[in-house]
Amino acid sequence: MFEPTLLYGFALAVLGVSAAVYYGHFAPLYAALVIIGSVLAQISANVISDYFDYTSGLDKQLAKKKSGRLSGGSSLLASKMIAPGPTLLAGLVTFAAAAAIGIYLLLSRPQILPILIVAALSILLYARYAKRVPYLSEPLCSLNYILIAFGSFIVIAGISSLTYALAFSLIPAGIMLGGNALFVNEVPDRLTDRKFGVRHSAVMLKTGRRIGLYYISWQAVAYILLAIGILIGAVPNLAIACFITLPVTFYVFNGLYNLDSRRYGRYLGMHTLYSFALAIVLAVAYLSAL
Repeated sequence: MFEPTLLYGFALAVLGVSAAVYYGHFAPLYAALVIIGSVLAQISANVISDYFDYTSGLDKQLAKKKSGRLSGGSSLLASKMIAPGPTLLAGLVTFAAAAAIGIYLLLSRPQILPILIVAALSILLYARYAKRVPYLSEPLCSLNYILIAFGSFIVIAGISSLTYALAFSLIPAGIMLGGNALFVNEVPDRLTDRKFGVRHSAVMLKTGRRIGLYYISWQAVAYILLAIGILIGAVPNLAIACFITLPVTFYVFNGLYNLDSRRYGRYLGMHTLYSFALAIVLAVAYLSAL
């Protein structure tokens, strides 16, 4: 079964590559490798998280309650469509494949080493440890997606081509497709997650008011950064099309604020769709401005 969230890593990698092309750099082989590596890394993170959520009993409990989407990934293990052993093996194999690509790219771009270390530690430690640290899950997820975009740019253009202007596009996309997408996914399962020691932000914030305000605050940071970037010429003008998604942000905010459990799946779907669209529009904006 296809998991739409696997598009996140793809979108951020494509955005980073597109920004590099805008600044006059392109290497087809490296572009393909960094995109494939990003998708493999995300698959590995999702699958390993699924494995540990299942073995801890969390996903089994969520499946019984039918609370909606299971935090951290699919419900394939809980529904016994696949077995735990092969699941862990698949996670480790995709991790090894992503690591192999990372090491290959590292030979020509040693500056990406810190990014690779953060990614590897996040994949291996998130499910067992990171999400049990209060309020850490979402910022860590945003950081990883932002680093995918910056890392993709560095692989193609080199670290000497880095400019502050990139922050006004890559950071907003990373926030929306990273921490906030994870946050919306966590909300329906927050009560069960709490019982199993998970301490992500949706668990810690408790009330709909706080959950809604958390979501809209990070969305505001993303949109404000993007608006500033367009106004000062750091981001191509076509990126203004991203603001078409603003009404959807308020729609999702309203649902989270009122804890409208009947439509949680719709809110996640809407956030996924418009955040992915925003990253792709940004990529097109860079390419169209050549």
